[in-house]
Amino acid sequence: MEGDAKIREIVKLAWERSPAFKERMEEAGLVTGDIKGQDDLARIPVLKKEKLVSLQEQAPSFGGLLTTDVSCLARIFVSPGPIFDPQGATEDYWRRAQALKAAGFGSGDLVVNAFSYHLTPAGFMYDEGLRALGAVVVPTGVGNRELQV
Repeated sequence: MEGDAKIREIVKLAWERSPAFKERMEEAGLVTGDIKGQDDLARIPVLKKEKLVSLQEQAPSFGGLLTTDVSCLARIFVSPGPIFDPQGATEDYWRRAQALKAAGFGSGDLVVNAFSYHLTPAGFMYDEGLRALGAVVVPTGVGNRELQV
């Protein structure tokens, strides 16, 4: 199955490049070969938000979870916690275009994006997905209601 092959590839990459992922797997008694596909994903220990915050505090800035060099990122966001969120450089990195297309957005649409373009990623998540569909985005955020209308 193609999806299972992709899962094996991702787990192998994370094992090789992410010390924190490898450590969590080893603590659970797992090696990469134990994760053969979708059915095995439940065996990987869930990383709770509180643990992610402490990992990032102990090993700034991504807690040993980043699998690429920071210079390869497009943006770095800060979410509540604080949690540092890396954004890769690929088009529609957050993969919002498919859902937005299903919701009826497409080429030529004019979309007011009221999500914040600040330290959290929501504004960019929808901006990139909409632009990948050919929509024109008006980045508004909060405030200036009269101007936005």
